[in-house]
Amino acid sequence: MLLVLLVCAPLAALTIHQFSKEQAHQSEMWEEQASRLTRVAATEEAILLRDTRQLLFNISIFSGVALGDIEAVKRYLEDELSPRAQYSNLGILDAQGNLLVSANKIAKTNFSNMPFFKRAMTAQDFSSGKFSSRVVGGKSTIDFGYPIIEDGVPVGVAFASVNLTWLDRSEGPVRSMILFREAVWTELDTQGRIISQHPGAENGVGRPFQPSELAVHALATRKGVVKWTRPNSSRMISSISARHSALIGGPATGILTVPAEVLFEDSNQRLEQNIRWLAATTLLTLLIGWLGSNLLVVQPIKTLARASARLAAGDMGARTGLKHSSDELGQLTTAFDQMAESLEHREQEKVKSAKMLQALSHKLVEVQENERRHIARELHDEIGQSLTAAEMNLQAALQAPDSPSIQRRLTASMRAVEQVLEQVHDLSLNLRPSMLDDLGLEPALRWLTRRQAELAGFEATFHADPVERRLHPMIETECFRIAQEALTNVVRHANARNVIVTLNLNAGRLHLKVRDDGKGFDVAQLRGDAIRGASLGLLSMEERAALAGGAVSLTSAPDCGTEVRAWFPLRWENEQLADEIEEFRGTLKAS
Repeated sequence: MLLVLLVCAPLAALTIHQFSKEQAHQSEMWEEQASRLTRVAATEEAILLRDTRQLLFNISIFSGVALGDIEAVKRYLEDELSPRAQYSNLGILDAQGNLLVSANKIAKTNFSNMPFFKRAMTAQDFSSGKFSSRVVGGKSTIDFGYPIIEDGVPVGVAFASVNLTWLDRSEGPVRSMILFREAVWTELDTQGRIISQHPGAENGVGRPFQPSELAVHALATRKGVVKWTRPNSSRMISSISARHSALIGGPATGILTVPAEVLFEDSNQRLEQNIRWLAATTLLTLLIGWLGSNLLVVQPIKTLARASARLAAGDMGARTGLKHSSDELGQLTTAFDQMAESLEHREQEKVKSAKMLQALSHKLVEVQENERRHIARELHDEIGQSLTAAEMNLQAALQAPDSPSIQRRLTASMRAVEQVLEQVHDLSLNLRPSMLDDLGLEPALRWLTRRQAELAGFEATFHADPVERRLHPMIETECFRIAQEALTNVVRHANARNVIVTLNLNAGRLHLKVRDDGKGFDVAQLRGDAIRGASLGLLSMEERAALAGGAVSLTSAPDCGTEVRAWFPLRWENEQLADEIEEFRGTLKAS
């Protein structure tokens, strides 16, 4: 029992701590909500001022005003006022402030002492009146004016009375942002009078805010969260935020108030729920521990032991099948499954590599035998026949030294010997061009590109960056063989019209690119054929590049041509391995 209490005590402390954090977070959220409402109120106010300025400008330039057609102006004002609920009245004043015409009838007939009229006439620009509790048509209003100019002289003022309670409309953005029931958003002027209030603007605008102590604190601090208590003992939370208001020509302080029980309702409910769950957990801990130890500990360990035995017996597909949780046993099963998966993957890679090596070895033997067969055929059919013809001519010349045909026979023998020399030279070039050893990689690639183009009949272009010094023979050889394999594939399969071979230096590497405009192919299918041993050109190029410390990439698609890219280091790191490879190649040639 004591152990259960020791286990549950931290949970209870955590629950209370979480409850305190939630309330602090909700208080911060409430303060941020007040800041957002302040920004929205400022935006809505700016839109109202912009629309009012434009409306008064349109009224000031209305043709009926200039012509003095009072009836036309009145109809125009009524038409403009009708769809705009934010205005309680629109009208025209003369230069002395006398009322000429208005959309709604008003008792006041002279506005010469009104601030908005004086500013409009003096500054000759859009102006606003001072905020007050003046009520027009049962609604709290503030007046705006715009001068009517004729020949550069103000002759009157167009005015609009803005209904401040319009800001509390149900579809307004401020009202839509008040998320809690019983919440009230109020903005005060510097005297503590209400500018706007949501909800309740009809009875509050222009009056002092209550409680007055909260108003004094808000005007003094202009920021923060205040907790206070109503006379009926209900606790309230008020968030304070301030902004500059062009509507009243000074600072406006916003107060967002909500009952504490409403703001913290969710956190209070969660606290109650957590306490109930904690009590239930305390009562069930012993039962769950007794029933769950076998299910959660013993059985997973037995399952892990069986999977380990299967893996040790060589079953690479052995897995625990347990859920990978974050506890110690879950981490152990996760580590085991990951290890088994890694071993299975390595085994698959090993089998795949073995198949590729077997296919490559088979192809190597096949290529070696084909090369031997080709050399033997060349020696027997071409060089052997030429030497036989030369031998017969020489024997005939020896048997008939005085015969007049001796000169002709000797000449034919010379031609046969020259032909043999040429055939031996071509055979030598096919095996390994001497210019690769004598002149280097660039001349050898240039010769190879030109020779293949002449044989196949395509247009070839070769570009190369100058290389200041000779590269290691291993790098030059493997680069040349990859280019040779790529160009051979172009001749055999691509049916290309144009081929571009590029050799350049970039980022400390040697880059080879062979690009053709042939018929192209499916790279994935070719790689699958290579693994099965049907076509090992790609594997051969990759193996050669890897031996030299580089890599090969192949890009192609049907009817889109092919591009072979290979890169090599400028310096061969494994000199000993290079010597062993060259020795192995020499052994193959000798055999």
